[in-house]
Amino acid sequence: MDWLTNWIFELLYSLQKTICYIIDFIREIFYTLAGIDTVNINGEETDLLTHFILSDTVRTSFFYIFLIATILLVVFVMIAIIRSEYAHGDNKRSKGQILGKAFQSFAIFLMVPFILIAGITLTNAVMGAINASMNPYLLEAGGQGTIGGQILVTSGQYAYIGEEDMREQIERMFITGELNYFDMGVVSQYYNLRSMDFLIGILGSIVIMVMFVMSAVTFIQRIFDIVLLYIISPVSVSTIPVDDGNRFRIWRDMTISKVLGAYGIILSMNLFFLIIPQVSAITFFTDSFKNGIVKILFLIGGAFAVTKANLVIAQLTGNTAGQNETQQLFRNMQTGGHIARATLGAGATVGGAILGGKRFVDTKKSTKSFAQGFKGSFGTPTSKPYFNKGEPSKLAKYGGMPTRIATMPIGMMKDLAQGGIVGMGKNFIPRVKNIATGDSFVNHAQGKSILNKEPLNANNTEEHKG
Repeated sequence: MDWLTNWIFELLYSLQKTICYIIDFIREIFYTLAGIDTVNINGEETDLLTHFILSDTVRTSFFYIFLIATILLVVFVMIAIIRSEYAHGDNKRSKGQILGKAFQSFAIFLMVPFILIAGITLTNAVMGAINASMNPYLLEAGGQGTIGGQILVTSGQYAYIGEEDMREQIERMFITGELNYFDMGVVSQYYNLRSMDFLIGILGSIVIMVMFVMSAVTFIQRIFDIVLLYIISPVSVSTIPVDDGNRFRIWRDMTISKVLGAYGIILSMNLFFLIIPQVSAITFFTDSFKNGIVKILFLIGGAFAVTKANLVIAQLTGNTAGQNETQQLFRNMQTGGHIARATLGAGATVGGAILGGKRFVDTKKSTKSFAQGFKGSFGTPTSKPYFNKGEPSKLAKYGGMPTRIATMPIGMMKDLAQGGIVGMGKNFIPRVKNIATGDSFVNHAQGKSILNKEPLNANNTEEHKG
């Protein structure tokens, strides 16, 4: 029993550490997408967003849009001059003012690429410094702390068995990665697995993993959005002579929101890891179950706070266009979930039809259940067994063998249509057996060779019916 209990707790910790390992891997991707960590492209260290903006294809697209926007600028200047000729009062502008707006637009054309790249570089540097300052173990260890180590310390709040005066140092070593949380032998030296709070550890790991996946999706969407805004920037700038820069201001606010908004996730994520370890050390109730519920609520609430952090930053920048970004992300994820469920459902139906054939389709249609459909496919023979009425004659047995061999593929195709691969597989041996022992000219799925030498009475009639 001790061995079985230890195995169960080791299995639970294996599940926790595996999820944590995936999270630590996702976080590496996460910081790369955010621009805090650089990537090596052709021997040069750069962040992803800057690389895409300066890539040849994007620069070529920007150049062609720039030429189109220059033509549009001339057209808009002419429209502004014509409108000014028919305007009265405050709406009337001189040609000098309109031409001044045109020169302003052209100057902004040239400044946008430099300002955008400089802003991204500065933002990455500032956010990298803020990220380091909010991670107390980053500066001490010279690297980023592991999430798996942080979750181990949190879930093992009451399971520590090492020297008490060394506890703070041991916890720091697990968090910084000096002690490997993935090595169960090392963990067992300092923590009693039986006393680990796996409800917090495993549930917390899953919540954080979902949070990180959402964050990664946000940053990938951010890269595409910023590159798109960069490419179309000349078009919005070209409208300055006719609308006094209203559309350009919308573009500017949206770009600032995209550049800064996603970094709120980094700040909120670091805050999450500053608060959750403190929450795990608080005893809210004497009842351990109630205590665990409160901690789970903190985990879920903290995860939602992280995913909505970019909305807070968007509001601080005063951008109304970016305020629904998080809601749009959830809608995109919901749509993706619907598509995934529909795709999985269609795939499962197609797979079930291939495995179970018409029997699966009919059973699923009548019961509305995949399980019942598969049960009907696996639990019921496809074709009725073929019973011999007596010892077949040599002429019927051997004379019909060639036609039984020839018609076997046709019978197998029938089995495939009625019972799918399962039905065809179940009837394959009976059909082979029918070739050797049958007495007909058409191949059958011969289940048992029941000889009927005596007249059937009531009892064996019922037997045959069964």
